[in-house]
Amino acid sequence: MKNQDQIIHEEMRKLIKKSCVVDSQLNPEFYSFQKSLLKFFFNAASVLIDRDRKTITLYGGAIVDHSPRSLYTINQLATTNISYSNLEETLKGCLEKGEKESRFYKSQLFHYNNVAQVVVDDAISA
Repeated sequence: MKNQDQIIHEEMRKLIKKSCVVDSQLNPEFYSFQKSLLKFFFNAASVLIDRDRKTITLYGGAIVDHSPRSLYTINQLATTNISYSNLEETLKGCLEKGEKESRFYKSQLFHYNNVAQVVVDDAISA
């Protein structure tokens, strides 16, 4: 029987796969999800994914007081470029186990798991 962490990881892997489908590249919500995952994993302030060049650019730096609420100053920012051959596998490689990670993944699943579904409200006629 699977525990909750295993289920969360499986669902994250499914969401990553769904976000990397060619048609999904036009969906800004999936791009936002991918950036959020990379920002969390690399502790980056900002992320840019260039699908044409197959690179990920991370903007981040050292946190002075090691508090998650600390702000970066312009002098602390650094840029790192990462090349990838398969974005889906790169994103799946960012999945880790831990309490903080599980909380983050749950929030991502809650927010992004239904972005492809369109909710259509019935029109109210007057």
